[in-house]
Amino acid sequence: MNGKIVPSRITEAREARAMSMGELADAINITRQSVSKYERGIIKPAPEVLQAISLVLDFPFDFFYKKESLANARSSSLFFRSNSGITKKLKTACSYQVKWVNEIREQLAEYVNFIDHEIPTIDMNFEDLSYNDIEDLALSVRKAWGMNDEPVKDLIGMLENKGVILSQFAVNDFCKFKGVDAFSSWRNGVPYILYHSIQKSAVRTRYSILHELGHLIMHSSVSEEDAIKKGVIDLADQQADRFAAAFLLPATSFPNDVHGSSLSSFETIKLKWGVSLSAIIKRCENLGILSENQIGYLKKQMTMKKYWRSEPFDEMIEIEPPEMLKSAVTLLVDRNIISKTFFLEKAAFSAKDLVKICSLPEDYFDEYKQRQKPFLRLVHSENICKENVGF
Repeated sequence: MNGKIVPSRITEAREARAMSMGELADAINITRQSVSKYERGIIKPAPEVLQAISLVLDFPFDFFYKKESLANARSSSLFFRSNSGITKKLKTACSYQVKWVNEIREQLAEYVNFIDHEIPTIDMNFEDLSYNDIEDLALSVRKAWGMNDEPVKDLIGMLENKGVILSQFAVNDFCKFKGVDAFSSWRNGVPYILYHSIQKSAVRTRYSILHELGHLIMHSSVSEEDAIKKGVIDLADQQADRFAAAFLLPATSFPNDVHGSSLSSFETIKLKWGVSLSAIIKRCENLGILSENQIGYLKKQMTMKKYWRSEPFDEMIEIEPPEMLKSAVTLLVDRNIISKTFFLEKAAFSAKDLVKICSLPEDYFDEYKQRQKPFLRLVHSENICKENVGF
């Protein structure tokens, strides 16, 4: 192995799996203090210890020797809902997900030109934004993107063609990202949106993704210090929700499809616009399309039919996976510019992680996976003599 171990990569591998120092130490039968010293670079882990860390956390050996790239600009803050109960460990794991997608994009950008983004950002203080401002903002973005008043069909494709890098969570046995629907960040001037592909229905996932687009547009200047304050989180989430609703159900055309206040009529709207019944009801309430009594009746019907979590036609509406990173990888491999082995080794992530991040077929790297030999240790005992070891 060429080069030196990068201590921060040990920390990254552990925290990305939402594992504490003590949990990792117990898993490989060493002390917590040893893990701490490895991560701070005070001592270098022995080869068999590093191999144990590699196997337990499911990272290739090369990952721990992979140098950190120098960032050209700071990243924007990640927003998590204040009432979601997401742990600090999970938030940290999420931040690494963005970091990895950015590293892979930068690696691929050595060979392909990615689309320049067309995501606007506001210059005013987000706290001064009114709901009318947000409505106008959503309509202006739709107009700039040539969408007119039509429903959003291929959401993922639309955003990727506007330069957003989308990726699904690299869910693993250690971290299922439970409770996190999506999050976003600007990194080195590139907008990223990551989302959970199986946690919710397609209509709710579409809403979550546009919620994150709202954060990218309206909250890019919010500091990390402010982004953890409940008041800031609550306001930013309300604004991002309003943006998502205004983008999906524009006030200039959506009201024309509301012809009654029955759930059955709203199901037709859902199929046309690709939006959940609950979001349609909320939109009608915000725009004053229906009376207070009509909204109350619809909410009672939703509760009685147990529609708040699972709605009719959820299975009929799908969301296609991202194509940008997948297309870059397959283009390079198919044209023999790089091999799958080269990509695996240079990326220095597990095949499972790369498949998830790049939306590749599950078996894409099967024939190229390298076996990792199990590590063995000698048993220290007075009953074992050196001449009987047999090596």
